[in-house]
Amino acid sequence: MKTKIFSFGLVALLSFVMAVPTLAASSSYSFTMSGMAVDGSRNAEYHTLNKGTAKISGSHYVSSSLSGSGNPSKVTYQLWNKTSGNSFGKVTATPASSGSTNVSGSFSGLGGGSKYYLIIMKGDDGKTVKGSGKLSN
Repeated sequence: MKTKIFSFGLVALLSFVMAVPTLAASSSYSFTMSGMAVDGSRNAEYHTLNKGTAKISGSHYVSSSLSGSGNPSKVTYQLWNKTSGNSFGKVTATPASSGSTNVSGSFSGLGGGSKYYLIIMKGDDGKTVKGSGKLSN
């Protein structure tokens, strides 16, 4: 009898331990920005995130340039919540003239929910920037 209770308890514990990683929220994003901004709320690109701090990890690169344009300007990623209207910080990274640049950082103070979106902005530099990555917490 004790063996059955122990076995059941062990199976239940292992099931919980294996389920914990699936409780983390994760959502992908991708964009092409030929102008100065991409607004996830206008494109209905919403992310579901848990309460606390969310991390962004991804990359971006210059996919094309207008003739005579200078160096790429920095790209700013800002996380917003549609319901509350709150912003949760900014992460910036400047694309390399060639090749891709990693983007990583965090946004804090999230309340949890399904209406988070990114606004991605850059200067009027004559560059088209493409990128993709993941938001997670």
